Amino acid sequence: MAAANKLSVGVIGCANIAKKNCVAASTPFASCSITAISSRSDEKAREFVNEVFSGIKQRPTHIFSGSDAYDKLLESKESCDAVYIPLPTKLHEAYVGTALRNKKHVLLEKPVAVSAQSYRDMLSIASQEGKFLMDGTMYVHQTRTKQIVKAIPNANRIHFNFTFEGDEDFFKNNVRVKKEGDFMGCIGDLAWYCVRMGLLIFSDLNADALRQGLVKEVQVVNCELNDEGVPIDADCMVYFSDKRVLSIHCSFKHPLNQTVNIFGTGSEYTATITDVILPRKGEHLEISLSKQHLIGYDQICCQEGKVLPASNDHVQEVCMWHNFAKWAQKIDEESSQAAADVENEKWWGGSSDEVKAANDIASYSLHTQIVLDGLMESIQKGGVRIPL
Repeated sequence: MAAANKLSVGVIGCANIAKKNCVAASTPFASCSITAISSRSDEKAREFVNEVFSGIKQRPTHIFSGSDAYDKLLESKESCDAVYIPLPTKLHEAYVGTALRNKKHVLLEKPVAVSAQSYRDMLSIASQEGKFLMDGTMYVHQTRTKQIVKAIPNANRIHFNFTFEGDEDFFKNNVRVKKEGDFMGCIGDLAWYCVRMGLLIFSDLNADALRQGLVKEVQVVNCELNDEGVPIDADCMVYFSDKRVLSIHCSFKHPLNQTVNIFGTGSEYTATITDVILPRKGEHLEISLSKQHLIGYDQICCQEGKVLPASNDHVQEVCMWHNFAKWAQKIDEESSQAAADVENEKWWGGSSDEVKAANDIASYSLHTQIVLDGLMESIQKGGVRIPL
C-alpha cells in the first residue's frame, strides 16, 4: 500500500471511461492514489494526465509509453500495487493474468471476459496469487442499490430499459460495435447492468442463491446486428427460479433511458427508478413507489405515490474505489492465512466481512457473465431459449 494507507493504482490504457474513474479514485474517501499511467502513445498519455489531473494535487509519478507500455507498467514493482484495466474485452484475459502474476490487484471494466470460463480462469489465478479481482460495475456500491433491492416485497417481475442513441461516429469507430473489440455490443455494454440488477434483486443480496441455480433460462427474442455481427439493439428475457422474470431492452439506437420497474405479487406498490445506472446529481437520490386504482365505473385512473430518499454522500464511482481498496487490503492480510475454496466460489480465504464481500461480488460478476454468454448463444441460434 502507498503512503497513508492509500492503494496505489496504475491505469492500463487511456480510454475515455478511465477519465472519470481516475478522478473518482483520487478523492480522499476512495483511499486510492493514481500513481502510474500507460499508453502506447506518449503524447496521448501526457495529454491524458494533463487533462484529468489538472485540478488534482497528486499526479501520477510514472508514465509508461510505447508498444510495450502495458507490460512495463504491469511488471514494474515500484509504480503501483493495483491496476485498473479499461481495455477492450478481448484483451482482458492476457493482461489480467499478467497483472495478477505480478502481484497486483485488478479492477476490470465490464464485460469482464469473452466467456464465463475465461473469467473463471482469471479468478483462479487471483485466488492462487492472493490478489483481488473485481469488476467495475459502479452502481452496486451505491447505498441506494440495497434500498432498490428491498423496495418491493416478493418481487417477481423486473423490466429494465437501458439505451442511448449513438451517432455516426459511434457506429463507425467505437470499440463497442467492433467484432474485434467488444463483440457483445449492447449485450455486453448495456445488458450487463440490467442482468446484474436482476441478480441482486432476485437473490435478495444473497450470493449463495446464485450458486444454487437462481437463473434457469435466457432468451433474446428480438435483435439487430450490425455489418460485423455485433448486437446493437436487443430485447432479452432472463427466467429465474420460482417463475420470476427479468425483461431487458438494451440499444445503441434509442434516446438515453435507464429506467427499471419492479413488480411484486401482493405488493401494494410498483417501484420505478429512472436514473438507476447513472444517477442524477444531488445530496439525495430517489426510489419512486406508485399504485393505481380505477373509479367512475372503471373509466378514470387515479394514482398515488411516495418517494423513498437515499443518501448520495459519495458518488458511486468513489464508493467503488473505496470498497476495492478496502477489500484488497483485507485479502492481502487474510488470504495467505486461510484456505480458499474455488469450487464453491470462495476465491479468497478469510473470515472478515470484507473478504466475504469480495467473494460475493466476484460471484455476482461471474454469474452476470454466465447470463451474457447464454444471451449471445441465443442470438447465434436464432433466438431460442438457452438453459443455464
